[in-house]
Amino acid sequence: MKTDQPQRLAPVALLIIWIRGFISWWPLFVGGGLSILRADMSFNQFLLWGGLIVGVLVLTLIWSILHYLRFTYLVAPNGLTINSGVLIRKVNHIPYDRIQTVQRQQWFFLKPLGLEQVAIETAGKESKKAEGMLSAVPVAVADAINRYRQGNVQPVTPDATDNQAIPAAPDQTSTTAAPAAPVADAAYKINGHDLNQYALTSLGFIPIISGILWLTQKAQEYLPDSWYKNAEHAITGLAVYLIIGLTLIILILGFLISYLNIIQKYYHFTLDRTGDELRTSRGFFQTNTVSARLSRLQAVRFKQSILRQWLHLSTVQALLASSAADDQQNNDLVLMPVIPERQALSSMRAFVSWLPETSPKLQPIPVSNRWYYMRNMVLGHLTLLVLPVVLASVFWLHVSWWLWLVMAGLIWLVVMALQGQYAATTAAIAIAPPKQLIIQVGEMWTRQRYFVRKKDIQAMTIKQSIWMKARGVAHLEVHIRKGNSDQTVNSRYMAVDLAKQIMTWYQPLPSVPQEGDNHAA
Repeated sequence: MKTDQPQRLAPVALLIIWIRGFISWWPLFVGGGLSILRADMSFNQFLLWGGLIVGVLVLTLIWSILHYLRFTYLVAPNGLTINSGVLIRKVNHIPYDRIQTVQRQQWFFLKPLGLEQVAIETAGKESKKAEGMLSAVPVAVADAINRYRQGNVQPVTPDATDNQAIPAAPDQTSTTAAPAAPVADAAYKINGHDLNQYALTSLGFIPIISGILWLTQKAQEYLPDSWYKNAEHAITGLAVYLIIGLTLIILILGFLISYLNIIQKYYHFTLDRTGDELRTSRGFFQTNTVSARLSRLQAVRFKQSILRQWLHLSTVQALLASSAADDQQNNDLVLMPVIPERQALSSMRAFVSWLPETSPKLQPIPVSNRWYYMRNMVLGHLTLLVLPVVLASVFWLHVSWWLWLVMAGLIWLVVMALQGQYAATTAAIAIAPPKQLIIQVGEMWTRQRYFVRKKDIQAMTIKQSIWMKARGVAHLEVHIRKGNSDQTVNSRYMAVDLAKQIMTWYQPLPSVPQEGDNHAA
């Protein structure tokens, strides 16, 4: 059976498309669900919200069926072609040399079926949505795409044509030979000890605890008043040690959720390099595999929270011009979740060869300029957070415990002053000959060291106010492409001579006219 005709997605894709469709309406479902739970809701309001939710479910199902029936794809030697569109027909042809990343996601319920979701992104991508999204296709499809990208294709039979495709299903055959399986040049697999260490040293429990407290607060608005008053009365009557116990339970619950989430997220994490291709794979409930070209890598970042600094551990991430990378909070591809700090740079050279063998000595911010970091942090939080909260409590809310807010605000300003000191002592910069810049910054009690090649720096800016010019200091902004936007790395209050030296290194030298050359005026 020939497969030179466009193929349809697997039937299970219809369910995936439908789920994705009504998830996009989550504000309606959350708002409607919470409204239905209100004790004072009338029967007519209940019918209105219920009918609206059911109507959206039905409409998204009809639209998903039409989308599924109108969607086909073809994996051919000259590129990937996707036909889609319900009302307006769209044909998207993606040559393999334009593909920047291939992301493969396989949920546990797709594994027995041999199916996965594949997202294709190119360098010209501007939105967060991938150019090519195959919701449920055989694993062989992404394998074929990656091998075509790497050029590992065996000779085809004489009667093969450029329009013939790689098999789109295990039981299908083709006159085009299957691409040869590549052999990895370097490989890494996380062990149980490192994974456990990575989960235990994560600070991800902080936002989880904040989320639990937020949900507790929102429950007051939607649960019946009698329930909340009974709970409040019960808590008020508890002894102090029981209240402390409840607090500890919340802390332990937040830490446990964070720990289990990281364990399942980075379960069986692997990293390998094949030629000019990096590939990471991880996940328990969902196997997430990302393939990206080394030539498209924008920068490498070595990241350490203050806890991991004390333990001399580091996390290595890659900044890509793609949204396929999906670390917890940003589009950074994790290359190594955790590795001893002294081994991080040498271990990564097996995968990213342009990294220096040893990091040069970084030039820190002058000691006399470090207090500026503390001043800015304190003044910023004082004017934008502490004062507005205290004034609003006194003059508008008329709370009787405003003095406690003042004390909490002062404690917060002390914490921010310490954060400013941490950022100032962490900030440093250096040029790694011949064509790399190393920038180290401290943000939110986390030290981040960027290694970026000169050719990958999108722009560089020196900023200097009048009073900064008199004191011989300046800000240096380095712009790196990350995801679908810009990553700005700031080295603030550095010596202006050093900033100019780095700018001179970055700017190309003007060409010297040669005798006999003709130049336009």
